[in-house]
Amino acid sequence: MRSENKINDNGLKQLTNLSVEGKAFELECYDNIKTISLLKDEWQLLENNCPEDFTYFQSYNWCIEYYKKFADDLNDKHCPIPQVFILRHNKKPIMIWPLMQIQSRTSLKILTTATEPLGQYCNILFDPAQFNKKIGQAVLKLIIEHSKADSISFNNYPKDCLIDEIINDQGIKENSNLESSILDLSQYESWEAYAQTLSKGQRKTRRRNKNKLEAIGELSYKVHKAGSKEFADLVSLALEMKTQWFLETGRKPGILADQCTKAMFTSLQMSKADKKDQETGPLAHALYLNEIPIAIELGMIKLGRYYSYLGAIDWNLESHSPGKVQMEMAQEWCMERGIKNFDLLHDPSEYKSSWTNHKHKMISRNIPITFKGYIYSQLWKTYVRPKLKTIYHFASSKNRDRLNRMVDLFRK
Repeated sequence: MRSENKINDNGLKQLTNLSVEGKAFELECYDNIKTISLLKDEWQLLENNCPEDFTYFQSYNWCIEYYKKFADDLNDKHCPIPQVFILRHNKKPIMIWPLMQIQSRTSLKILTTATEPLGQYCNILFDPAQFNKKIGQAVLKLIIEHSKADSISFNNYPKDCLIDEIINDQGIKENSNLESSILDLSQYESWEAYAQTLSKGQRKTRRRNKNKLEAIGELSYKVHKAGSKEFADLVSLALEMKTQWFLETGRKPGILADQCTKAMFTSLQMSKADKKDQETGPLAHALYLNEIPIAIELGMIKLGRYYSYLGAIDWNLESHSPGKVQMEMAQEWCMERGIKNFDLLHDPSEYKSSWTNHKHKMISRNIPITFKGYIYSQLWKTYVRPKLKTIYHFASSKNRDRLNRMVDLFRK
């Protein structure tokens, strides 16, 4: 492998030439919204031709809206700095790897997965005819060499995908057993056929949940595409509902209560390629009771996979389980439209086992570059943070509230 560094005159783009097995490539790093926006057509073409699953959170629309809302304050040293790496061969893009650099309160600089913590999967987009593991490992080596970070974090990438082969066993693997919970719909001929695989108790519980709601009003179900007023209104309401749920259960809403999050989600759009298929892209599912939304889900469809991203309910009807009724209707809606996988993502929640039939392991690795980065990767990310998350997950609402106050005092 041979590499050569160059910097464009405008200082906005880093250019690196490299050679792998006699083939010449150019690796570019875009670090500001203006130049990233120029990649739109190339990015969307690559994302819609990438053969792998788990890639929605590397799509152009998702990333650019995040960068616009969270990475546009150059005066804030804690503001994320976009780092979008694009590899070209004969001037054509064959890989896009969206990352970002963040700086902690302790001045620790981390190069990490773009759009975290809102994005759920770390992955890359690539042309399978021209990009492979060996080229990817050469790219990763250059990213590490030219990074000014203390550590590089690749959080929650899918096992056995190409990104897993590229990263391989580099750095320090986190002590995480996260798995995505997925309902594989492709093995059933119809929704009725799937329902028959459920236990008698499951069918009875689901029917009872729906009956409880129908006893107090008329139920209806609607799905709205990104870009519509209905979509924006429902997503805004869902964030309000979710924030209340967090507070009622003693949790911190965190970034979901940030106005930038609301602005990002309501700005999501269908891409050009998505418009060829009217059921692809960001969607807002809503269960209505007497025409009033009582359960809302923000989801995304990409290449036959539905990402069940965010669900929220009217807290006043919590005892009636509107979220479970809505989820069942969303899964049926997906099956009717030929969606192969209904992905409930990787957050560890007990309820997911009764709604899915397949799991896919996720991996997180940290590659330390400096001594500070080693301490961060080995101590905090691999040991302390996972322990605290486990304690928080199993704590009661009262104890979570105490832990939240302790964290706030520590940060101050």
